[in-house]
Parts: sequence; C-alpha cells; structure tokens
Amino acid sequence: MSELITAQNIDLVIKKNREIKDEIISQAFKLQTNPVIMKVTSTPQLALLILQGFGLIQMPIEDKYWSGAIFVKDRKIIPVLNTALPRANQYFTAWHEIYHLIFDSVSFNHFIEADNTLEERKAECFAGCMLLNGVDRYYTELPEMDFISKVFCCMETFQAPYKAVLVSLYEYAIQSENEKLCCRIKEVFDLQFDDLPDRFQKLGLDDSLVKPSYVINTSFLQEKIKKSKSAAPELNYHKDNEEYLMNIMAEVFMITRGSK
Repeated sequence: MSELITAQNIDLVIKKNREIKDEIISQAFKLQTNPVIMKVTSTPQLALLILQGFGLIQMPIEDKYWSGAIFVKDRKIIPVLNTALPRANQYFTAWHEIYHLIFDSVSFNHFIEADNTLEERKAECFAGCMLLNGVDRYYTELPEMDFISKVFCCMETFQAPYKAVLVSLYEYAIQSENEKLCCRIKEVFDLQFDDLPDRFQKLGLDDSLVKPSYVINTSFLQEKIKKSKSAAPELNYHKDNEEYLMNIMAEVFMITRGSK
C-alpha cells in the first residue's frame, strides 16, 4: 500500500520524487524499449496485458483503500488488482505493480508491505512516468476552461487518476516556478467527487474511465492448469495447483477484509 498523498504532504512527496526521478526514468525507458515486454504500444490497458503474463488475478473488492498487491508463496508470484475501483485507478495500480515485479530489489516473503516506503514511492513515481509523460504540455495547450475541467481532460487523455494528474502537474509547477498553479493544485487536491461520471459526461468525456469494471478474472492461471493437465494427465500435482489457486483467492479475501 502506498502513502496517502494530501495537499499537506505533497511537497514532501515531490521532494522524494526528485531524489529518485533519474533512476525511475531510466527504468521506464528500459521497459519502453524492451521488445519482448512491449508487444503492444498503443493501448491504455497495456499494463494489464503485461500483468497477464505474470498470471494476473482481477477481482472486485469493496475497499477503496486496497487497490492491489503482489502475493508471493512457494516462489510463485501473482499480481492482484481490485476491479471495484475506477478503471483509471486500476491502470495506475497496474503500472505500480509492474515496477515491483520487474525493478523492486526489496526481498519480501508474502506481499508488499506498507512500510516499504522507498520502494512504494518508486513504484508510484514509475506509474506516473509510464502514464503521464507530457501531461504538462497537454495541460498548457488546453483551451480556456475552469481548472477542474482541465484536470478531468488530462485524466481522460492520459487514462490516469485525479491525484496522479495533480502530482505530475505540481511537479511541473514547481519546476517552472508557477506559484499560482501550485496554489491552485493545493486548493483542489483533497476534493472528493461522488459524481465523477456525471462530470465527465457533461464535458463530453468518456465516463467509463472513472467507473469500476468489476472484472473477475483468473483465466491465465486456470488456462495454465488446463494445459498442464492435457500435457500430462497422469500427474497428480494438477489438483494441488487448483487448490493453490483457490487458497490464494481465499487469502486475498481474508487480507483485504482485515484491512478495512
């Protein structure tokens, strides 16, 4: 779990980002130029496609503070995403988890713990790099409209959550010494919107981005078990694999219920 970013601590977050930015940009570039991983180059769901290669589980969990995790057991690594959150949050979380899967050097024996603060900040920064490259230029070129509407336009174009857009814009405001933009971002940073789909519709934006998908998907793992059964039906460990998948699902429910 990542730290909760607020208007009160955003300056500290930006300071941390500056300290790790060069490393994260280098890692993002390595991924973006890897032809094996980056088989698809133009889809907002690219991160989900990458995670599917790691055996992604998608399931709705009614906990707005639990966006995803990586479960590790018996040397098996399985990423999990909460599809009860808006799609924008799912895309951002997916890139967050990709950082942990590919670049995280911290050893963990169960799932990513909240106190791994540096790695969590790196993962958040990485997700921002992958999704929001060029958002500052796009924002400045938008036609005249109220600030919140501009943020919503950025959200739709870059398929990113509200606060992720504001963090990237705040970094730009600090770098460009735009005090007015800094203050405006802080004024609206902690706002909560219960009517985002309606707001998107009124602006002519695709409101599916700010709605949950409620996808339930364990197909990758189920398909691997099925193929293994077909290739060697005489082996008895297929039942163990099926039970392992069921246990993982039960464990996910148990842990997320405990986090509420």
